[in-house]
Amino acid sequence: MVHLWADMSVLSLLYGVFGLGLVVLPVLVLAYWVVRLGKLRRRWFVILVAAILSLPVLAINLYFMIDELVQPTVDVVPFEASSLTYLPNYLAPASVAAAMALAAFIYLAFAKERP
Repeated sequence: MVHLWADMSVLSLLYGVFGLGLVVLPVLVLAYWVVRLGKLRRRWFVILVAAILSLPVLAINLYFMIDELVQPTVDVVPFEASSLTYLPNYLAPASVAAAMALAAFIYLAFAKERP
């Protein structure tokens, strides 16, 4: 029980935010330069940020579903994480994409504001 206090502390929250920032910042920079060099519109920035971060999550889920595709289980309840019909396998990448699209949209809103 003592270790749970560390997981629920403000320090743990700050560590998570900092770690997430280290993952998201390179993606933001990459998407920014792709949009800028490609002379694309603002919506492509949002789409790229959402896709770059959600496609690896989808790929990992699909990797674990390969066994179900190759050799489907018969008369046995399949392990949920490898099941094609297990909804969280598709909701996780969708929620990551939605969250990152919202973050990119907010980033653009703040970047547009100039004092």
